[in-house]
Amino acid sequence: MSQILTIANLTITEAVRRRLLAAFLAITVVIVGLSAWGFDRLSHAQSLTSGESNIAVPQALILFLFMFSFVLALSASAIASPSISSEIESGVLLTVVARPIRRTEILLGKWLGLAVLLAGYAAGVCALEFAVVYWVSGFVPPSPFLVGVYLFAEGALLLTLSLALSTRIPAIAAGVVGVAAFGAGWLAGVVGTLGTGLNIAALRTVGDVGRFLLPTDGLWHAAIYYLQPSSLIVQHFAEGQRSDPFFAQGAPSWAYLLWVLCWLFILLLAAVTSLERREL
Repeated sequence: MSQILTIANLTITEAVRRRLLAAFLAITVVIVGLSAWGFDRLSHAQSLTSGESNIAVPQALILFLFMFSFVLALSASAIASPSISSEIESGVLLTVVARPIRRTEILLGKWLGLAVLLAGYAAGVCALEFAVVYWVSGFVPPSPFLVGVYLFAEGALLLTLSLALSTRIPAIAAGVVGVAAFGAGWLAGVVGTLGTGLNIAALRTVGDVGRFLLPTDGLWHAAIYYLQPSSLIVQHFAEGQRSDPFFAQGAPSWAYLLWVLCWLFILLLAAVTSLERREL
């Protein structure tokens, strides 16, 4: 366990040294600053009644966090994709495994270090954005903590996927495949939502299969559910809107959350096995 923690600490130090995390933080601060102006204009718009504003602000927050989920996915892929492949190509990993450190400990240590970075990033951005929205509009999501948890889980799945790919293919390819898989998962979710609205079983099946093959979209909809105030849910059902990709009808089931944990464990196990069998 001490070797895993040591590798995790070195991974965090290396990520900070490369200033990649600082770049993402700078971009995020700028975006949050711009969103503060936007939410202020929206919540004090003269053309909107107080009831309309109370609906518009959470809808805008959902859209903003949707954009942030893409930033989080890009961040996870960017920090994970070169973590193994680059060290294999440079020969650094061969030097490390020559010491009494197992490959499994190296991979798990890197995963832990990157997951800590991702968790800190997700928590910081969510806390900052929710504070800004509350400051300018007075709105607070029903369960802000769970929103952050599900967004982090979404990023952690993509981080694990990119890390597993990094044990076999070059860093750029691993990053591109990871982000493409994330986009494909979201698109499958949109198709499933359209299938529900149009009552087309084949399209619903695409969405269901996509959320099980890559559960990122399912976790994103879990985050949406905990962003929605009761007034937004009531209005949605009153208007009969069934094909809105930015609306979640309910919280994720325990069976689905258990599958997400199994998916994460299976992929992490596959990454460990792949690295163990990789010729350095």
